[in-house]
Amino acid sequence: MAIDLSRLNGSSPVQGTTRTSGTKETTAVDATTAVSKTTATSGEAVHLSDEAQKLQQISDSLRDQPTVNSARVAELKSAIADGSYQVDSKRVASKLLNFEA
Repeated sequence: MAIDLSRLNGSSPVQGTTRTSGTKETTAVDATTAVSKTTATSGEAVHLSDEAQKLQQISDSLRDQPTVNSARVAELKSAIADGSYQVDSKRVASKLLNFEA
């Protein structure tokens, strides 16, 4: 990498970097663009397995799902408000014991 020493004490900032071993000049770019440019110029490629692609699709679809089931929350609020919500103490105790085991 070449360093322009004349600009170290100058008033104009350095805008990018230049590689001396190639013809690629880089300015502020995001990581995916930088990776794609690097692989395009060097002839290298990255291939994801079918499983990795499926996991990425699942991850993307889960990211789009709401974290809270609003309908269920409204249903429980209504049941608590009108007094119809009943707690099954045996089920709660069983779940606590299974959690601690």
